[in-house]
Amino acid sequence: MIDWNALLLVAAVAIGAATSVSLAFALGIRFLTNAKHIQENTKKKEGAKPLEILNRVAAYALFTIASSAILYGIYLIVPYFHLDK
Repeated sequence: MIDWNALLLVAAVAIGAATSVSLAFALGIRFLTNAKHIQENTKKKEGAKPLEILNRVAAYALFTIASSAILYGIYLIVPYFHLDK
């Protein structure tokens, strides 16, 4: 017999995780693009603006979150990592 509640739970978690990883990566790209536009509009003598630095830090943090989630998913899927040695 199929446990429909478990199936719906797995489907909901999979859709939520995929959406979260995609959102984190997309926002990272957006913040990196914003930082690039701020850098292009700033004169070289002025140096980096705090908003540019904040956008870059946020972008790299979101890229780290997305890549960590992907690596954790691979860790859960590959059975070699779970063998008792």
